[in-house]
Amino acid sequence: MEINQIKQFRVIARTESISKAAELLFVAQPSLSQMLKRLETELGTPLFERRGRRIVLNGAGKIFLRYCDEIVSALDSAEKEIGELIGSEKSDIYILVESTSLMILEVAEKMRKHYPWSLPHFYQGLYDDWDMKICSDICPDCGSPSKVVIEEPIGILIPENHPLAIKNTICKKDLEACDFLSLNTSDALTKHVAHFCSKADFKPNITMYVDSPSVMQELLKRDFGVAFAPEYTWYSYYENALIFKTVDDMPMRQFVHLVINDKKHITKSIQRCYDAISQFYIEYAQKFQI
Repeated sequence: MEINQIKQFRVIARTESISKAAELLFVAQPSLSQMLKRLETELGTPLFERRGRRIVLNGAGKIFLRYCDEIVSALDSAEKEIGELIGSEKSDIYILVESTSLMILEVAEKMRKHYPWSLPHFYQGLYDDWDMKICSDICPDCGSPSKVVIEEPIGILIPENHPLAIKNTICKKDLEACDFLSLNTSDALTKHVAHFCSKADFKPNITMYVDSPSVMQELLKRDFGVAFAPEYTWYSYYENALIFKTVDDMPMRQFVHLVINDKKHITKSIQRCYDAISQFYIEYAQKFQI
């Protein structure tokens, strides 16, 4: 069994598709299928079961994936720790972005200008081997070793010529007749909003789901409806184009977490990068609290 087989298996397990995994790995699909067959033969058991167009891990596959994750993490940590010991530490740092994607350009420019010793690589979507990640939750404790770097209200984005734009205060009753735009249901913000709406016994009339904030922005500016959004981390998105208002009788907040992967060796470069990005977010949020 080779480490490359283990890494390829992990991608197949995450995507639940050999064709998608082949695209991500830049290998031919038949070659990846043959690799999986060889791996299953060596282990003496199938690792997946088919469900429609998807393949999902069976019991043996789940066990194997758990150990594969530990192997890859251990090898990565060993490489980094040895690099520190011999003075050739890699400065590449892998950051998984699950929240605040609209701010990543600002973060990247800040790091490049003031912290040239690090080379952060930002990823969205499927990426397992991260050193730190940026995520959000409705609770200050997200269940992982993390630091809250921003606590912000979630409210409503309204086009400037919308009837609600002139109201000083907005209540959920005002929103009953509104058409809503939303990011896809897999998005963290969508899940946060769904929680608060359920808690407030409010069901927004969602007329359109979109893949990205940029598409949503254009639709909002063209009066296709209103949308829930966080106040601070989406500021550059709605500044000078839309109006943000909180809903008085439906308080909503989210917490942005910076999480360091304590399952991997934390090098000095990773710690410095973590501290720098953490400070950037904290200082950014302070501008809204003056």
